[in-house]
Amino acid sequence: MSIQITEYIDVRERAVELGCNPPTGLALLPRNYDIAGSKDDLVYEGSTLEIRTLWRQARISETQIEKEGDRFPHIHERYAEWIGPVIFISASVLSQDPHAVSVALGVLSNYLTDFFKGVPISSRKVKLSLVVEDVGGYKRIDYEGNVEGLARLPEVIREIKNHE
Repeated sequence: MSIQITEYIDVRERAVELGCNPPTGLALLPRNYDIAGSKDDLVYEGSTLEIRTLWRQARISETQIEKEGDRFPHIHERYAEWIGPVIFISASVLSQDPHAVSVALGVLSNYLTDFFKGVPISSRKVKLSLVVEDVGGYKRIDYEGNVEGLARLPEVIREIKNHE
């Protein structure tokens, strides 16, 4: 299992630069959100649609950065691992409803447990990135490991929040 924490760009400022809706809660960000030259260059991971559906079914609110009528392409690459979208977690969610993060990640974890049924344990690899907003700015958490390791991410988020 690997968890890396790095500084990240101002997500709301970047949304304005790109002509997108600034996220206010939980949001799914395109894979190239930080480096895209324009809104037309943004690309989501193929798993984004699945996650949106699962969250909607679980009544988890998501702020979509796309404005009405915008459609960003989804890239479906063939890998042995599951690659998730970049999940943005706003400071307001962390302070007002920190349980929402655990629920959202729990929904994802349950889905992946079913997704990997019948796959040898050594081949069950997950890649997921979280961007966490807090008073001190934005941090990106890159996770690579098995499904079970996702349970550690809420603790990592709390550690980041407590060190700000």
